[in-house]
Amino acid sequence: MWDGTFHWGEWCEPKRRAADGSLIDPVASDPMGWFMADKGEVGTAYLYRSVRMVASIATVLGKDEEARRYGELAGRVREAWRTEFLDADGRTAAGTQASYVRALAFRLVPEHLRDTVAAHLVDLVHAADDHLTTGFLSTADLLPVLADSGHADVAYTVLTQRTSPSWLGMLDRGATTIWEDWDGVDADGRATASLNHYSKGAVVRFLHTHTLGLRQAPGSVAWETFVVSPVPGAGLTWASGSFDGPQGLITVNWSISAGIFRLDVDVPAGSTATLALPDGTHITAGPGPVHAECAHPSPIIDSKDVSHAHA
Repeated sequence: MWDGTFHWGEWCEPKRRAADGSLIDPVASDPMGWFMADKGEVGTAYLYRSVRMVASIATVLGKDEEARRYGELAGRVREAWRTEFLDADGRTAAGTQASYVRALAFRLVPEHLRDTVAAHLVDLVHAADDHLTTGFLSTADLLPVLADSGHADVAYTVLTQRTSPSWLGMLDRGATTIWEDWDGVDADGRATASLNHYSKGAVVRFLHTHTLGLRQAPGSVAWETFVVSPVPGAGLTWASGSFDGPQGLITVNWSISAGIFRLDVDVPAGSTATLALPDGTHITAGPGPVHAECAHPSPIIDSKDVSHAHA
């Protein structure tokens, strides 16, 4: 367990409001309570993630003894986290969106409980009127976790919220950067915290990996294999993007028109891509341009534009 020394925990979650509508600063209102609060759930989760990563690195480097030792330690840390912070019904002790996001993103929960834990997270999102309540550490993982657990509709609902706390709410209040605090500018236009922080801006990852659909394949080295698996939502009818990776430029373009989903991908030399269409079809493509379409229930592949592709 990591529960002995101070750390900030899930810093900058949305502030609660008093009866008069004013924001309650948890640090200013009760400094001793904040600094003495038990943040062991966060610390232990990150201890597991860090030790597991060290074990993976040791495996890649061929350091078998270190891989075994840190792998065993990671397993003990995960069991400690489950014992202390997760009950048999998949509820976390903290009971916050952040704690459920972390449990799923770090794969701390047993496989048989993942759907249940995801359902608890969705319930909390709905209880917050379909808003997020995450802070520095878990906001980047919120939307991917929702989409990957079968709740892409909820992810896009949160993404497109315009009332606080939300990303578009910042834009509507004149933001040109992402703020440190969800309520970083008050009703009178006064800044109350830093107005340029990466943490909440990490939502851009979801736009790349899910909206556009581009991600490196599991186990791939230097983008030798990658996946294009768009997750359309929120009424979006197209997305376009590129990544200048180690093997060369990857471009992805998709659109929806007249009930047809169309996907175009440029696969660089030295790479292999797997295209996952919304109807469940998977296509493997080698270097060159590849075009695919699907209209439910069956896909349409344009063979003229496919290099080494097969359904």
